[in-house]
Amino acid sequence: MNGKENYLSVLRHGQGEWIPVEGEDLLYTGFEFNSMEKGPAGGGFDGFGVKWAAPESGGGTAIPEPGYFLLNVDNVCDWKKILKFPDPAAYHWKEDAKAQLAGVDRNVTCVDYGDGNGPYERLAAFMGFENALMAMAEEPEAVEELLVAIANFKIRCLDYIAEYYHPDTYTLYDDVATQQCTFMSPDTYREMIKPQHKRIAARARELGMVPILHCCGHAEALIEDFMEEGFDAWASVQPCNNIARLLEKYGDRFCIAGGYDTNGAPGQTSDEAIIKKEIERCFRDYGAKPGYIFAGFILTAAANPEEVWALSGIMCEQAIAYAHEQTKKL
Repeated sequence: MNGKENYLSVLRHGQGEWIPVEGEDLLYTGFEFNSMEKGPAGGGFDGFGVKWAAPESGGGTAIPEPGYFLLNVDNVCDWKKILKFPDPAAYHWKEDAKAQLAGVDRNVTCVDYGDGNGPYERLAAFMGFENALMAMAEEPEAVEELLVAIANFKIRCLDYIAEYYHPDTYTLYDDVATQQCTFMSPDTYREMIKPQHKRIAARARELGMVPILHCCGHAEALIEDFMEEGFDAWASVQPCNNIARLLEKYGDRFCIAGGYDTNGAPGQTSDEAIIKKEIERCFRDYGAKPGYIFAGFILTAAANPEEVWALSGIMCEQAIAYAHEQTKKL
């Protein structure tokens, strides 16, 4: 098997020859490359008029400019008058895809399109996390209508993603949890966000992509919801969740991609010995269970993308070497 065949085999609940490693067996495209969603590199306005910043403290990852919001609890009912959604047809998909896929051998490389700002994240980008949660409680009808509009936009974008990227997998990024628990109650998630996730996943599958949901934080209470929505995997699963138990219970029909302790010491270090030890822990604790895919990243206080990805690249290289080494011992 090559990397693509191995990754897709595990994702489809078949038998892989080694534990897949995201960043090695899977090529990331989209996400912050899409300026319509995340603004230009280094910060600026996205296609919706939201202003983004790229602080070094977050490794240059784009975040909404603090305090610069388009909506609040008082005006959320007027969102149709205030917000202007961009036209996906006017975006430069072809140029983005050409730049990101240059030199990629699609026969051996599994390509993922990462679609940032899922329904909840986009709501928070419009108005901040606190205002978003208060609006969900105080003006649920208006917020639900807005979430539907966001999902409709995502579904329109999927047609262009399919046409120009032809990705093997599609990852919807929508962080609905903190390290302690979900931002909202599971019931609120199921009532307001789950239907939109389900619609997006269904369209991705219709277009030939394997749908994956990226969600950081302690979200294991929602894993069956993620499955019911039609996703084949939950990505960026952090060890604040009981990953071993989740794999034992669901790994034969749902994949878990993650494990690396990004928020702990292993995610804040350049010490290759610490990185290797954490990789070995992940393979030891999760690798023998079905449905496991190794994934993680290392946080670096820098805004230069090359510097940010350098340590994560070392982590991925060590992980894939370890994965093949363990395979030889079987």
